[in-house]
Amino acid sequence: MTSHRAARSARLTWVLLAGVLLVAGTALLVPAWRSAAVVATSAGSVLLVVVGVVLHRPRGAAWWLVAVILALWGSGALLVQAHGHVTAAADAAVWVGQAVAAGIVVHVARRRPGDREPSPGGRLDLLVVATVLALAGAQALAVVLSGREAVPGAALAAAVVASVDVALLGVLLRFTVSRRALPVSSWLLLAAGVLTIVYDLSCALRGRRLALPAESLQSLGVLSLTLFGLAALHPSMTAAFTAETFARRRPPSTALLGLLPLVAVPAALWWVARTCSVPGLPGWTVPVTGALVAALCLLRARAALRASEHMAEHDPLTDLANRRGLARAHGERAPAGGRSLLLLDLDDFKQVNDTHGHDVGDALLLQVRDRLVAVTREVAGTGGTVARLGGDEFTVLVPTACATAVADHLLRALAAPVAVQDLRLRAGASIGIAHEEVPGPVPLAELLTRADVAMYAAKSGGGSRAVPYHPAMREEVARRYTLSGQLRRLLSGRAAGVGHLEVHYQPLVDLASGRATGAEALVRWFHPEHGLLAPADFLALVRTNDLDAELDTAVLEGVVQQLARWRDQGRRALPVAVNLTRTSLDDPDLADRVLALLAAADVPARLLHLEITEHEQLPPDSPAARTLSDLHAAGVEVHLDDYGTGYTALDYLRRFPVQVIKVDRSVVVGVGEGDDQLVAGVQAMAAALGLRVLAEGVETPQQRARLLELGVQQGQGYLFSRPLPAAAYADRVLGAARPRPQDPTPPPVLGGAAVRPLSSPAPSPRG
Repeated sequence: MTSHRAARSARLTWVLLAGVLLVAGTALLVPAWRSAAVVATSAGSVLLVVVGVVLHRPRGAAWWLVAVILALWGSGALLVQAHGHVTAAADAAVWVGQAVAAGIVVHVARRRPGDREPSPGGRLDLLVVATVLALAGAQALAVVLSGREAVPGAALAAAVVASVDVALLGVLLRFTVSRRALPVSSWLLLAAGVLTIVYDLSCALRGRRLALPAESLQSLGVLSLTLFGLAALHPSMTAAFTAETFARRRPPSTALLGLLPLVAVPAALWWVARTCSVPGLPGWTVPVTGALVAALCLLRARAALRASEHMAEHDPLTDLANRRGLARAHGERAPAGGRSLLLLDLDDFKQVNDTHGHDVGDALLLQVRDRLVAVTREVAGTGGTVARLGGDEFTVLVPTACATAVADHLLRALAAPVAVQDLRLRAGASIGIAHEEVPGPVPLAELLTRADVAMYAAKSGGGSRAVPYHPAMREEVARRYTLSGQLRRLLSGRAAGVGHLEVHYQPLVDLASGRATGAEALVRWFHPEHGLLAPADFLALVRTNDLDAELDTAVLEGVVQQLARWRDQGRRALPVAVNLTRTSLDDPDLADRVLALLAAADVPARLLHLEITEHEQLPPDSPAARTLSDLHAAGVEVHLDDYGTGYTALDYLRRFPVQVIKVDRSVVVGVGEGDDQLVAGVQAMAAALGLRVLAEGVETPQQRARLLELGVQQGQGYLFSRPLPAAAYADRVLGAARPRPQDPTPPPVLGGAAVRPLSSPAPSPRG
């Protein structure tokens, strides 16, 4: 229905436009009708504007005022045609229309997105325009006052009209040159406005040293009025008068060219007075006002140059110093005790951007900027420089004497929640500190490198801390860099010389009987040089290098293939739980890939459980809800892991088909020692929702007994078993193998590296 209505509207638009052009063209071609061409086109343009407003429904009354302006101009032309000469009423209609047009432009030009104040350059622009308009007004007044008796009235009127037109033409050309990326409708309006002023100016000067045929003038008027109608019919007309459209300025270097028409206005006004043979302003006013306008233009150029210099050394979002500005501050004379560079990287900023969008992320960065600047001024006074290097990285250059104090105050300031668009976010940061040796200065690049090394050490230690640089840290950074490259090769299938991934299995047990009910898959990296690396040794590298999805896929494939091997060996079938990161859950094809993997290995869906972590927030528009619902419908259980460590748990219980709540070890550790209210509350809530509770980190018999008293039925922890290699887990938990007379399933492949057969012994870690 909507498409048919749009098609009918488009056809009607073209029919109306063709009709207006046909009438105007016929009027121009037939000598007897030629004088009515402008009047007919004015009426047609008013009709086109009304049709455009009805079709596109723009906000505000600007387009209705355009229709009024065109009607006034048409009325003036009609009065001239009726009386055979220009009458006072005709002049009044045209002048009222021009006044309304000027009012629209001034009103919209003064509006700024976000109520921003005009820049110094913008104020100078206004001053230049005001000077030019004042000059034109002064000449018009001088013409009227000094030439009323000595000059015919027609010449006076022509001089006044031409003077105002020259000033308006200069201002309109200035506006046109200084704007960019305008919608089509705006360009059509500007073209129509320029042609209308040229038409009016030509009519005023015609016969006064300016020989123009009537046909040319009428054609010019018809064209300008038709462009107004075209502008109203174009779909972009809804944005033609918005503040955002008028705020799209060209770069200062290009916009300065738009001052040239204004510089020429004084000379053009002198020419108008000479052409109309009327006494205008005194001769000395032309060079004086020309020099004044030129001086104002030079000041505008200076302001543009200063703005460009500022932009070259400052970040466009935060207006803090950028890398170049930081280099300038570093190049200044250092205090007696030396300087220190603090490099800050916000913790989990990427998650804020991914969850809430870049607008919220930018707003958070502005709040962080305010806190950094406030703390630096409070502690270091005027001796500190805050800069943004890009993304969520900031630097603070301060005297060494107060560097530690600044870092401590920054950590406290950033630990407080940040309110952004009705959200409460946390902006903790990891800080690396690099001190400049005394007496010799350290190059900025070296200081940044040292601070970066220390910052990564702070992140590796858990974040939200400040770590000073030490030369030994370089070795650790080099090691992490090497491991990152090897990890990429491992997960891309080019695993030669970088070891292989192993999946260990930690039993999940029934607390009452102690019998295993399943296992959680925990990945390890057997490295040829460093031995068996625990998750803490490389998972941070996985996140840093955006390899979460690749690792999840490798573990999923390995677990499913291992389940198939145990089935072929005739072992007891128990489910295995696999952790999924947010990156995988955001993949809309995850459910199809998991189900295809299970089908290819002929493994029942009930043997695979998927765990989502509470502290990785998933946005409402994430495909995770649909993905997990599809997997749940196929028989895959969904567990909520690390319950009690995040802030989205209740929302997750509502959005996702969770069947098991895994209470985090940090909550379980106090059970049996009088601190079990949280676990009791979680168990009560789960019972009310029909969910099961599994306690992580059970390490003592007292914890086990108290958990049973609270109603918790399942547990996991060192009290029962550490994570075991596949072979050890199978022998200890799944029972003896009873091979079937069929082809064995090939060894599982994780990240491109084949896992050893289950009969082979577990490796002994080296290093």
